[in-house]
Amino acid sequence: MNRNRKIFLFGSLIFVAIVVFVAIDMASRTTAPWNKKKQIIRAFEVSPEADSIAIDTTRR
Repeated sequence: MNRNRKIFLFGSLIFVAIVVFVAIDMASRTTAPWNKKKQIIRAFEVSPEADSIAIDTTRR
């Protein structure tokens, strides 16, 4: 294998690794379309422990 071919293969592997990393990162930050309804329900569920309005933080 000549030098140019080695450089090309190395560059290609680096490029593919970056693309795979970006794809995995994007996939972990998004929600699948079939899970969006569940996500909305979880976002608007209010429990007394998690409700920050119930705790008066302005008075000390």
